[in-house]
Amino acid sequence: MIARTILETSWGFFARIRLLLFLRQCNRDLVLVKKVAEELELPVLVGEDSRLRPNDGQTLFILGGGKSVNDLTEADFATIESGTSIGINYWPIHDFVPSILASESDQSADADPYLNERLRTDRILSHPPTVLSLRTNWPVREAALQHFPKRLNRRRYIYGRANVITRKERNLSVDLNRIVGALIEGRIPDGILPDNGSTVARMTFWGVLQGFSRIVWVGVDQDSGPYFWTDPAAGKKYEHAAKVVPRSTGIPHSTSSAENRPFSNDIFLPALYRAIKKTTGVKIYVGSERSALSSLIPVFDWS
Repeated sequence: MIARTILETSWGFFARIRLLLFLRQCNRDLVLVKKVAEELELPVLVGEDSRLRPNDGQTLFILGGGKSVNDLTEADFATIESGTSIGINYWPIHDFVPSILASESDQSADADPYLNERLRTDRILSHPPTVLSLRTNWPVREAALQHFPKRLNRRRYIYGRANVITRKERNLSVDLNRIVGALIEGRIPDGILPDNGSTVARMTFWGVLQGFSRIVWVGVDQDSGPYFWTDPAAGKKYEHAAKVVPRSTGIPHSTSSAENRPFSNDIFLPALYRAIKKTTGVKIYVGSERSALSSLIPVFDWS
């Protein structure tokens, strides 16, 4: 009994140390965020901002690139439009204009010319979304930047990120509980979002910070299937996009690897779902039973 108490105390102590190291990492990255924001003459993303919630709906839809996006009906998109939506990274390939676009310039350089073209279509410029841009590397390299039209650049914010400290799966749930708690307590500075090398993860933390009661991961299939624009069943609609931003079927999604992130998203996202549910009561869903996460996370009811 005494040994167990000592062990639990030790676990708690090291968990607190990891949280402190995580918060220190947040403060370090904030320095870079401010530098990048000043260089690009853009504001830093603040914590809770009602301007970034254009609709009264309590549901945040995070729009990824999985094949299941092609299963969405007009009624489903009407549901998405009734809430707040974030289209991540390559989402401008799709015709649906979300409330917000999340961009990651350093990661999309090869596709940027095509994405820049898509950002200048009438459908986007007539209903310009807000843009949340992950800070670039420092110093800023002009050649690596995605170029936003003025109407979008005026609605653009810069933010940074901090990864979890632990690299052991047995510590992940405890650490995420503490990080989510620190987020809602205001201990994580404005301009920084917790991360796992994944835009879906960062935007989920942002959704919690904004006070959404439901978050739906749409097109977050986390499998080895095609993107919605490389899906052969989509026909010629995305023929050009599939050439510019290709993906070979049968290769696991990049976030399924832990090579460039603390954990595979196959592990991290279910753990994040559990931590947010336990700590905040916010409900998280996947948008389709096609998602490899649907056995661990409930599927959203579109009816």
